[in-house]
Parts: sequence; C-alpha cells; structure tokens
Amino acid sequence: MANEGDFWIYRAKGLYDGWRHVPFSTQYPELKTAVTKDVLEWGLVYVVLILVVSFVFVLPGFRKSERITTSIRIFVGLFVVATILLSNFGQEWEVSRLTTKTPYRAGLKGEIKASIAVKIGLRSVNITLKTDPTVVKFEHGRVNETVDYNERLSWDNEGWTVGRSGFGPNAGRFNQEFREHQRKGSPYPILWIAEYFTFDGEGIRWGRHYLQAGYFTHVMLWY
Repeated sequence: MANEGDFWIYRAKGLYDGWRHVPFSTQYPELKTAVTKDVLEWGLVYVVLILVVSFVFVLPGFRKSERITTSIRIFVGLFVVATILLSNFGQEWEVSRLTTKTPYRAGLKGEIKASIAVKIGLRSVNITLKTDPTVVKFEHGRVNETVDYNERLSWDNEGWTVGRSGFGPNAGRFNQEFREHQRKGSPYPILWIAEYFTFDGEGIRWGRHYLQAGYFTHVMLWY
C-alpha cells in the first residue's frame, strides 16, 4: 500500500517534474520596470500609419482618372482624424524640460544628474525622468537603479470633476493616482512636480484650471 510519500512522488511525475522537486510551476519574483514610452500616443500614430499603408496598397485598383482625387480625399481625411486624435489624447499642449541635479528617491542617498520633462495634455500630465547612462549606482556600487521613467497622471475621471480635497476615496482621480505613486515610492522629482497639481486653494489651482481647460477644449475638438 502506497504511503503519503509515494503518493507525493507519483503526483510530481508530470508536466512540471523536470529539474524540480515540487509538482507545480516555477514561481518568479515580481519584476518592476519603468514605463518609458507614451503607449497611447504611439498607438494612435501606429493606427494611422496602418491606414495610410493599407490605402497605398489599394490605390492601384482605382482608375487613373480617379486616383488623384481619391488620394486627396483619403489623405486629407486621415490627416484630420490624426490631428483630432493626437490633439485630444496627445501630451504636447504644453512642454517644459531641464537638466539638473536632484535627489532620487526615498531610501537611497546621493543625487543624480537627470533630464526632467513635463508634458501636459488635455486629460493628463506626463512626467519623464531620465539619466545618461540610465543605470546609476548608489551606496558605493551596492545598488544599481535604472532611472528611465515616463509616468502619467490623469484628471479625466468620470464627469471631469475635481473631487474633494485630500486623497481619500472621494478625491479626484489625479489626487488618488498621486497618492498611489507615493505608496509605491516613485522618484522625488516626479512626486514634487505632480504635487503642484494636487493643490486646490490659496491661489494655486493648477490642477483645477488644467482640468477645466482640457474639458472644454476636448469638447470643441469633437464637435
């Protein structure tokens, strides 16, 4: 009669028994990587390029007398669509950048020389932080950090409302995302810049003003 040990050995002989002593798949630790590209903006550009290339392949099927007029109509239409989408979802309405020395993040001593950029769109703000080279050594070489961030914080929550002051469940989307960045330990420069958009009083209401401007501008673009 097979005992419990034999049963365990029997169960281990299967899909996951190669080079393992336990009958289940290998468990890998979480790998945290920074966002380095604006996925939404590049996705829109990619979609428009696919449409352009597709039309180029279809164009020979038109009669010679119709090719020019059809091409003008199609390309102008795609240009208008691309302009509206990139204006609505892009991050190029207001841009600023600088290179400076700054503390990196909590728990690591020392400063880094980094390029910091802020791109403001109608719905969000992108804050980028990058060093050259991107891998920086801390604690006398014991800790290596890849400093190449592109973080987006949005304020286009349902109804485009500012929400209550603070960072609770009734606060605006931007404030809640800012608090989440604080919890996960984002770099200091990103937190310091984003914090200015959370103020809503004493004459500093950048977040409210950008939200209102983004709302009315995106309505005008669609209609």
